[in-house]
Amino acid sequence: MTGKHAFIAGSLSLCLVDTLGGRGGAGVERLTGPEDLREWLVSAGLAVQPLPAPSDEDVANARALREAIHRCGLAVLAKAPMMAGDLAILNGWSAHPPLRPQFTGQGLTWQAREPVKAALSTLAADAIETLAPPKAARIRVCPECRMMFLDNSRAGRRQWCSSATGCGNRAKVRSHRARISRSSNGGSP
Repeated sequence: MTGKHAFIAGSLSLCLVDTLGGRGGAGVERLTGPEDLREWLVSAGLAVQPLPAPSDEDVANARALREAIHRCGLAVLAKAPMMAGDLAILNGWSAHPPLRPQFTGQGLTWQAREPVKAALSTLAADAIETLAPPKAARIRVCPECRMMFLDNSRAGRRQWCSSATGCGNRAKVRSHRARISRSSNGGSP
């Protein structure tokens, strides 16, 4: 986690998808305005400070890209075709000039003439690579929080967004408590 953002989805494009949390319920918007987008891009390593203030249009574009990636990910999970409009959004952003590596006094940084558009281009390209075989077969959704992630585990059986501190840990605690309750009530373990 960097700042208030968790980067545990296994790909930056899926981390962007997860900027709308709680998809199984009311939803928690984490890109509420230009400052949130700026903070997310810097935390993701897709921009350096001082990043010019993103516009409201940049926020709308980031959200539109995020939702197109999410719908394409759901299509992959359902083994259904991706919608043409979503593919057009991904391909359109991917066609913009991407971020380019530069050496600066801070070391290696990623820069562009239009940094927010370049960051969205980089995210779209990452999404295209993630949604295509062989990575597409590793896309998962956490059964608890509905977070979309790329299963990079060796066995390919990751189920939870986070086993250590997140939903996986909470599920293990519930299971453990249920076993203790059953055994103390005379039930079978």
